[in-house]
Amino acid sequence: MEKPEEVKAPEMNSRNWLLVIVVDVLILVELAAAMYVASAHPDEFELMFMKSFFGMLIPTLVLSFLAKRMLRRVPEQVMS
Repeated sequence: MEKPEEVKAPEMNSRNWLLVIVVDVLILVELAAAMYVASAHPDEFELMFMKSFFGMLIPTLVLSFLAKRMLRRVPEQVMS
């Protein structure tokens, strides 16, 4: 029996891990800020939350996607 060829997954280096951690923290901060903004307008809580949260979340996700692509293109320098 032949073994199927294994597809090697791309490695996560320290820059990628740092990017993931930074994006996660930014999303949590955006969530807290959106809750704060929405709490100032209790009559329109849902609308204010969605406007403020998604207004911050979408640019964050787009920029993180672009940063991930840039990190993929830059070869990691090996220091010997």
